[in-house]
Order: sequence, then structure tokens, then C-alpha cells
Amino acid sequence: MKPMAGRTPKNTVQDWIEAAQRTLVDEGIAGLKVDRLANRLGVTRGGFYHNFKDRDEFFEQIIRHWENSCRFLPDDPPPPRPGDAIEWLDRVIGRLIESDGYDYRFDLAVREWARADKRAEWAVERADRERLDTLQKFFEAIGCDKEHAAIRARVFYYHQIGYYAIGVRQSIAERRRNAELYMDILCGEEELKAARAAAAKGRKARAA
Repeated sequence: MKPMAGRTPKNTVQDWIEAAQRTLVDEGIAGLKVDRLANRLGVTRGGFYHNFKDRDEFFEQIIRHWENSCRFLPDDPPPPRPGDAIEWLDRVIGRLIESDGYDYRFDLAVREWARADKRAEWAVERADRERLDTLQKFFEAIGCDKEHAAIRARVFYYHQIGYYAIGVRQSIAERRRNAELYMDILCGEEELKAARAAAAKGRKARAA
């Protein structure tokens, strides 16, 4: 059904949040001005105040959207058995390479915002702790002791965030070709070899 002549279609909260995400990635926090976003959406600034009490509430919802949608790791934790854990890691690598559920540009934009805003800073700190804790559980699952697992989690995570931050340019095909070697170096070749052997044994048993 077409809108009546002279009537401006209403935009939802989600429309504003998605416009804010695109603007934050393209322009940074300086671009998150009500008039600019209204122009981007083709509405008046009154539409903003129909959906949000003020800019503070708007910013809080953007941060919440980032926390809920920009997921570096799968929502399910790594399984405790090495063979299952390595299959979990393979899913992690796949989603990072394909940007499936994790938009690194949005992640980096919020990190930049966090340099000047405490709310964003606290959200980034929470996300980093959650991601590192989850990665530590993975390394413990493939046989690392707690101390080594914590350090390997940091090495893996800091490498990946740094990869995005310095703007490495590689095709998906190239990243897939290099992924196994990266994992051997970052995760420990011996640990991964044993875990992959356990995963192959598990797949064989399931197929029997």
C-alpha cells in the first residue's frame, strides 16, 4: 500500500539504528547528528523524537545493537572435548572470513567511538572480556593449562583485531588458504594436531 500524497512514511527504531550503524562506519561519531540522520532517512527531525527520548537514549540503543549483532564468536560456548572444540573453532574461522554475524567495520567504529565516550568504552571492555573468556575455554578444551590458555586466547584475539585495524587486504579465497597455517601458529601445532585427530575419529564413529 502506497503512502498518501503529502505524507512521509514513518521510520522505525530499527531504521534509525541501522542508519546510525552505516553512518558510524562511514563518518565516525561526528556523523551521528539528528539532522544528518534524518536527511539520510528522508524524514524530519521530529521522527527522531518520536522514537527516542534524546540522544543519550539513542546512543545507548546503538551500543546495545552492537553488543547483540556484532558477534565475534558463536553464541554457543566451545564444547569441552578436543574434537568437538576444534569443530567449533572451524566455525569461528569461517564466520570471521565470511563476515557472517561479525561486521569488523562496525566493531572498529565502536572501538574508535569508545576513545571519547565512557558508555562505548565500557561496552567494548565487556565484549573483550567475554570474547577472551570464551577463547580461553577453547584452548583449555584442546589441552592447554589455564595460564597458557589465557595467553593463547589473547594472542589469537589481538592478532585478529589487529588484522582488521591495520586494514590487511586479502580475498576470501586467500584467507581460506592461509587459515590453517595461521591456526597452527596462533593455537599451537601439536595441540591442534591432536584435536583434529580426535575430531576425525569422532566423525568416523558417527558415520559408522
